Amino acid sequence: MKCALVAIAIVTLLFPVSAFAKRKTPKPVPAVVWEGVEYRAPLDLEHMGHVQAFELSSGGKLWETEVYHVWITPAVEEDVQWVFISSMQVQGGKLLVRNENGQSLRLDLKTGRIEGALRYWLPWFLAAAIFAAAAFLVWIRMSHSWRRAVADN
Repeated sequence: MKCALVAIAIVTLLFPVSAFAKRKTPKPVPAVVWEGVEYRAPLDLEHMGHVQAFELSSGGKLWETEVYHVWITPAVEEDVQWVFISSMQVQGGKLLVRNENGQSLRLDLKTGRIEGALRYWLPWFLAAAIFAAAAFLVWIRMSHSWRRAVADN
């Protein structure tokens, strides 16, 4: 029993954030209305980082976009890692969305697409394609060398 208490004390001292971390409830973000469409940022965990667009006349959802994704590290208290949308406003014909980390992103008001999103995944895609091509070439070369070695014996 003493060993367990000592272990808990050591873990608490080494990881005080995980032992005592509790964040405040995020402030509600007022919905933005623009040309008959209401844009909302839900505060529930399932829709963290999402923006939804609803047509005012019918109440139907036009689109929902995950503006950013929050990666949760298992070893750290979950609630201190949450990042909610802190403000939204229409600016220059786009929906400007800011989060609690200070990151700003622009969304197309009609489609919900993130402006400049291509630049985020394109480098990773290109790196993966180059890696796959290099691995394929190494595999071809090794199999050719193996066939030659088998033929020589």
